[in-house]
Amino acid sequence: MSDLVPTIDRRAFLGSTAAGVAVLLAGGPAAAQGAAFRFITPFSLSLSFAAVLYADAAGYYTDEGIEMQIEAANGAAMAAQMVLADQMDVGRTGGTNYIVSRVDNNAPLISIATIAQMSPFFIISSDDNPVSGVQDLPGRTVGMASLGGSMEGTLDLLMMAGGLDPASVNKVKVADSAASFALIEAGRAGAFIGNTSSMIKAKEARPNVHAVPMDDGMPGQVYVARPEDIEANPDKYVSFLRATHKAAREIATAGDLDAIIAKIASVHEVNGIDDPETAKIDLATNAENWMAKGGDNLLRNVPEVWQNAVERLHEAGMIGTAPDASTLYTNALLDKAIA
Repeated sequence: MSDLVPTIDRRAFLGSTAAGVAVLLAGGPAAAQGAAFRFITPFSLSLSFAAVLYADAAGYYTDEGIEMQIEAANGAAMAAQMVLADQMDVGRTGGTNYIVSRVDNNAPLISIATIAQMSPFFIISSDDNPVSGVQDLPGRTVGMASLGGSMEGTLDLLMMAGGLDPASVNKVKVADSAASFALIEAGRAGAFIGNTSSMIKAKEARPNVHAVPMDDGMPGQVYVARPEDIEANPDKYVSFLRATHKAAREIATAGDLDAIIAKIASVHEVNGIDDPETAKIDLATNAENWMAKGGDNLLRNVPEVWQNAVERLHEAGMIGTAPDASTLYTNALLDKAIA
């Protein structure tokens, strides 16, 4: 444990404190052997989610005594809602989406890890009519996999930071896949927002793809859970993070990704994994994001990033108050996992 904190009561813990997690980790039962652990991704399975997929395929969760169940949502907002409804133990969602929900709507969630340290999203357009940044988007139709989720939140923040009105963009829902590039080629969209995997697959499939990263200074993608579920069995979450961290580090430091991709493919049906060369580029690019703040910060909620995120969102008017960012996350579970 990295910090010593005073004991607090259950009401205070459930109220939103990250310090309470550290208190709970001082003791308590280990995860029961064979205990089910329900994890939900925001979209259909891709190598963006390889840390969890590989940990499952390689048996790292089984080694920790938990039975992993992985499902896919229809958007980051839905993934968070499934955790809120106690249908999932952990969900992956966008950092911006989570912070807005937590601060303005008092959503009873807490970030237990940051997997993508930077936004994993790209503005994808055609070389024939390229988008060099959000300043080129007003008046265009822009596709994204979910409206009201982390993609739209990232776009809105970048536009407001640039003095632009998000309403000047016609936002439409499209699949987060390389196939959405066909909408641009057909003139039905001026751009679409895709994740790292979609961008890589689009660029490998077509020679005229133009992609611009959407670095908004936010925690890119986070794992969220309900504080009361952590309270009930903190060591289950420690076990989840220990296995996920092991898998993520193995991927990020591997000299050859062929065996890792083959292991994932042996268990999970993943979009694009049947193209080995593209899959390796996809996986390596995602892993670079996981390690973007340094190896020591793999899966860590980096305090400076979170504080900057709160300040930027408040300045942009996307959250009504600017709370102490440390109340929005905990690193206590990760600290115990990798101790």
